[in-house]
Amino acid sequence: MKESMILVDPDTVKKWDANYAAGSDKKYPNLDLVRLEKWFFKSQPGLLLEYAFGCGENLIHLLECGYTIKAIDASLGAKQLVERKLQRRPELQSHVTLTHLPVGATVLPYPDAQFDYVNCLSVLSLLGSKERAEYLLKEFLRVMKPGAKIIVDINGPQSDFARYAKSIGDNVYETREPGDTVAHRSYCPPDARTFAELIRPYFNIDDVGYSAHKYLHSEIQEFIICAHKE
Repeated sequence: MKESMILVDPDTVKKWDANYAAGSDKKYPNLDLVRLEKWFFKSQPGLLLEYAFGCGENLIHLLECGYTIKAIDASLGAKQLVERKLQRRPELQSHVTLTHLPVGATVLPYPDAQFDYVNCLSVLSLLGSKERAEYLLKEFLRVMKPGAKIIVDINGPQSDFARYAKSIGDNVYETREPGDTVAHRSYCPPDARTFAELIRPYFNIDDVGYSAHKYLHSEIQEFIICAHKE
C-alpha cells in the first residue's frame, strides 16, 4: 500500500502521544476559527467533523456554539485528555462522539454524505506530503453532504515548520526536535495560490486568506481556505 493512502503516520502518532504524556495542552480556541464560525458557518449549527481534535480547545468552543460533533484523532493521549475535559463539562458530553483513528487507517470511519461541516486546522502540513493531503481531502469530500462547508489551513514557508528545517524537495521540510527518534516532515506550499490549487479539485473555494504572527523567536504563517462541496 502506498504511504500516501494511509491517513495516519506511526511516527507522527508517537510524537504527539509523547507530547501529551509530557503535559502538552491548550485552553483557548484558534482565533481564526472563532471568527470564521460566525463569518463562514454563520453560527448555524449542524453535524460537524472535527478532524484531529488534539487538546480539544476548538472542539469545546464549537460545542459551546451549539454544534453536534463527531471528533477524531490518531493520538490516544489526545483522546484521554479531551475525555477528562468533557467530564468537567457534562452539559456538552451528549453532543460529541470521540473516536480514535488507528495507525494504518485508510478511510474515515463514517458513511458517505454525513456532515454539514468539517473543521481541519493545524493538520495538513503535518501529513508530510501533498499526496497524503490530497488523500485526506478526498475522504472529507466523501463524508460531506452536498453544500457542506469546510475550513482548512496549511503552514507556509515563513512558518517555523519550514524556516528552521531542511528542504527535501516538493515543498516538504524535515526537522528533528530534541528527543525525536525520527525526523518529522511538514508539507508547506510556497503561497496561497498553490494551496488553492490543492483544494480546488475537491471543493468550491469561497475565500482564501492567511494568518501570521512573529514574536519571541516564533513565526507562523498559515494560509486559510473556506470552501464548500458542490
